[in-house]
Amino acid sequence: MSLGKVAIFAAGTIVGGVIGYAASNSKTVKKATKSTIKAGLRAKDWTVDTFQKATNEVKEMVKDAKAEKQAEVKA
Repeated sequence: MSLGKVAIFAAGTIVGGVIGYAASNSKTVKKATKSTIKAGLRAKDWTVDTFQKATNEVKEMVKDAKAEKQAEVKA
């Protein structure tokens, strides 16, 4: 790799870093980022809640099935 290519790569990396830094300090970008994070947290909460409900329903079905099995055995 020639020295010129290395210099171009280094300069591109620096420019990209500066642009990224400037964009991350933008109020618009920060607002969009916060909105995205909040939406992700709501989605996580919904997923956890739905999983817990499904788990409880399955546990209830297992409990009912065991009770029916015991009733059949006694009969």
